[in-house]
Amino acid sequence: MARVRALLSRLKAFLFPEKLTCACCGEELYTDAYFCPRCLARLPFNTGHICKKCGRAVAEEAPVCLECKADMPAYEKARSAFRYEGDIVRLIRKYKTGAKHLAAPLAEAMLPLVRAEFAEADFLSSVPMTKRAKRRRGYDQGALLAEELAARSGLPYEAELLVKTRETRAQKKLSRRERAENLRGSFRVHERAKCRGKSILLVDDVLTTGATASAVAEALLRAGAARVFVLTAAGVPYAALRGGQGGKG
Repeated sequence: MARVRALLSRLKAFLFPEKLTCACCGEELYTDAYFCPRCLARLPFNTGHICKKCGRAVAEEAPVCLECKADMPAYEKARSAFRYEGDIVRLIRKYKTGAKHLAAPLAEAMLPLVRAEFAEADFLSSVPMTKRAKRRRGYDQGALLAEELAARSGLPYEAELLVKTRETRAQKKLSRRERAENLRGSFRVHERAKCRGKSILLVDDVLTTGATASAVAEALLRAGAARVFVLTAAGVPYAALRGGQGGKG
């Protein structure tokens, strides 16, 4: 159903186009691109050296970053389209505070990673919010990204697969032990039969410490999933993470 809604949304946009403007600076565009050439050239795409496990930007090539080495995530690997810095911080904050239309350009930037890194995935799911948090925001930003990616990639999106059972504290200032305790028992697999033997691509907006994605991956693996991958719009670079910056999980 979510995939159908996303397809209908894209069809509506095609048949009844609004004024095309750059998603970053608002400049009028004369193509169907989401960003003007100037903004596209300066956006912090997550290219260069990355941790092979969590996908965060690192200073030099290494198998895994020190954060992953100290506490290896449960997911097989994670990747991010952008580094969480510069204009991307502003765009994602807008996206999480009402600018739902930004799901489309963010998903478009994530799409090449679906094809290049996660071709083995059987379907998409998303890091869930509690019902209370969704009511407060008015929408689920991870779910919107997953819907857009499903429409673009052709992968099914299992919107009801996961449930977040309780609110949790922000992760960024917690120790590894506190993160684990904070998240323990907060995610439940609602449709366990769909997990068995499957490779699942988990979608979210930002990867900060990676603890949330790892906790969800643990729940999916306990339910019988063969592998869990993670794809986010942005990832906090390792150096910024060590300095205490970042988003939710």
